[in-house]
Amino acid sequence: MSIVIGHRGARALAPENTLEGIRVAGRCGADFVEVDVRLSADGSLVVMHDETVDRTTDGTGKVEDMSLAELGRLRVDGETVPTLDEAVALAGELGMGIVVEMKEEGLEDLVVREVEGQKAIVSSFYHASVREIKELAEIKTGIILSSLPTKPVELALWADADVIFPKRVSPNLFKKAHREGIEVYPWLVNDPDQARWMNRLGADGLATDDPCLIREAADEPVRNVGPGECEYYPCHHFEDQDCTHCFCPLYPCKDPELGKFIRTKRGKRLWSCVDCTLVHKPRVARYLAEHPDATAEELKRIDRR
Repeated sequence: MSIVIGHRGARALAPENTLEGIRVAGRCGADFVEVDVRLSADGSLVVMHDETVDRTTDGTGKVEDMSLAELGRLRVDGETVPTLDEAVALAGELGMGIVVEMKEEGLEDLVVREVEGQKAIVSSFYHASVREIKELAEIKTGIILSSLPTKPVELALWADADVIFPKRVSPNLFKKAHREGIEVYPWLVNDPDQARWMNRLGADGLATDDPCLIREAADEPVRNVGPGECEYYPCHHFEDQDCTHCFCPLYPCKDPELGKFIRTKRGKRLWSCVDCTLVHKPRVARYLAEHPDATAEELKRIDRR
């Protein structure tokens, strides 16, 4: 089970970053709603994703060059451009939390004033800004990642973040993050089967353009499966093996003794180790449980003893 976060309101169902989008997310049963914030020319926090208003409104120009009054006259498919204050208030009225993504640096003080004491998470690609939020107030925070860097958990720890919002995930990311008490909310999850898959990996929350579509899948408990019953991955069929998922924490180790690169039908190159049984061997598994950061070389040495 995982919480559902309506991305930019409910972007697949209503104009993005609008009050109507927040209402739709609420009707879908979203737990949180996510909005993007920028600063107007006269110092107001407004809900807008892009640097300019060109793509989403009937106007043109940069947000930073327009006053709150000018932005208020624009229309997003008939909806107005809301302020952060309006978005926070509406989410609260509807019983949802709010995820506020800072699209610029330097907004920390202003955002804290708007969300402190509310059910809120402040997030950003600017990880120094996320760290500064934590220095200003006791507010839940998250770093956003569009790629999968070498050490995502270390980045989150440096930023003193509570959540990682990754665009790409690996089984190891969930394991390492959870060991440090950090939650993982993948984005964007717009398919029920993908939602179930992320739950299997250990997702704590799912950011989606369509909270109505994935609400039911997100609520489904992760079922343990027996040998041969896993619908997601070739099972090793070990005797008496029941598992929630059987992904190796070393993946992708890229050790040529344990696996190899293969090509999918679409030509994509990926690491395959479906025939490797190393981490399932009792002695190795016990060592790995006691030494979660062990390398493939260490585990092979344990196996050879």
